[in-house]
Amino acid sequence: MTRLPDHFWSSLALFLLPALSLVLPSGYSYGPALLILVSLFSIRVWWGKWQLPKEVWWMWISFALLALSWLIDNWISGERGSAVEKPLKMLMTLPCLLYLAQRPPQARWLWHGVVVGAIGATCIALYQAWQLMDLVRAGGFRARGFTNGIQFGNIALVLGSMCLCGWNTAASRVLLWRLWLIAGFASGLLASLLSGSRGGWLSLALVAGVATIYLLMTGRWRAIMLLAAVCIAGAWGALQVPQLNLHDRIAEAKNDVHAFQHQGNASTSVGARLQLWQFSWKLYREMPMLGWTQQGYMEQKQNAINANKLDPLLAEFNHPHNDMLDAASKRGTIGLLILLAVYATPLIFFGKRFRESSSPDMRAVYMAGMVVPIAYFGFGLTQAFLPHNSGVMLYVYMLCLLCALNEPCAISDSGRHTGKNMTKPHNP
Repeated sequence: MTRLPDHFWSSLALFLLPALSLVLPSGYSYGPALLILVSLFSIRVWWGKWQLPKEVWWMWISFALLALSWLIDNWISGERGSAVEKPLKMLMTLPCLLYLAQRPPQARWLWHGVVVGAIGATCIALYQAWQLMDLVRAGGFRARGFTNGIQFGNIALVLGSMCLCGWNTAASRVLLWRLWLIAGFASGLLASLLSGSRGGWLSLALVAGVATIYLLMTGRWRAIMLLAAVCIAGAWGALQVPQLNLHDRIAEAKNDVHAFQHQGNASTSVGARLQLWQFSWKLYREMPMLGWTQQGYMEQKQNAINANKLDPLLAEFNHPHNDMLDAASKRGTIGLLILLAVYATPLIFFGKRFRESSSPDMRAVYMAGMVVPIAYFGFGLTQAFLPHNSGVMLYVYMLCLLCALNEPCAISDSGRHTGKNMTKPHNP
């Protein structure tokens, strides 16, 4: 019987996480579930081998602190059962990291996974549009996939953005490879547009800004001009498609801001967010160190509604549609610093490796690793994105898998790894 190569299970998890994240109910869980099971059944492979780069340890510690802060908040707020699920999933990234250090995946599974996932998201969005054609004609359609429209559109945008990170890999000399990546990027962007999620546009601008800075630092003016041309053409083309309803969405946002500023109208999408942000900032200033907890937040919100200080329509929201204000109002400055560390530690890790590396293949991986926290930071400005199951699972497990790709891995004829992995520091 032919023996499976050592990288098989980790590579399969790396492919399944993005590929299935939006095309199946809870599709984002299949890759992590496989990785957790394999790591637990392969304890002998990694037990006693704790050598991870210090930046990876700091990243995991930030994940663990976030999980702990959620657990404490849930315990104080009297939440049980499913409230423990997400923190435990985050803590389980440790055995996964230790396993991946010994059995790192191959990078090509990443690129194929994000392209397949982005194309799959568009297929789901188009199928839902076909099913709800009357709503599409009326201009009220928003693709939701198997989650809500915001999560669906933003995750599709992350997958599409990651596709472009593979542009300068060794395989980029093959035209079909770049066409494959372009198809993934375009699909992720289209799925995001069909979702109607405006918060994703800000993240796309942040990611494009980071890419522009990199191109400026390397003096690649032709690439900058191409990126600018693609962005302008893409924006113009999207605005010309009436079914995407972009003109109305932009006008609606402007009207919502005007109505809130001049009339105090919080019954609109933007108005509700603005009033929730003001309310959450007020709560943070009142208890800046530890915050109010989830239960305290909901009680204070109901008190504000009863006192006619908040719109009654906001009673159904259990978060302020902003990750940082959510953490600050419920878990205080400590919770806010933990959340910022969750964004910063992987960004520092991948940014440092990106600067040190001279390998196009590894620089592509490191760029993808930077795209994830940057995009999530942008998403979190207008939505409590990370606390969702889909948000946290894709974030922590994708970053763990990308960390395992921090060294090129050579596979010998026998199928065993002969290259370096993340158990040793990178030497460019």
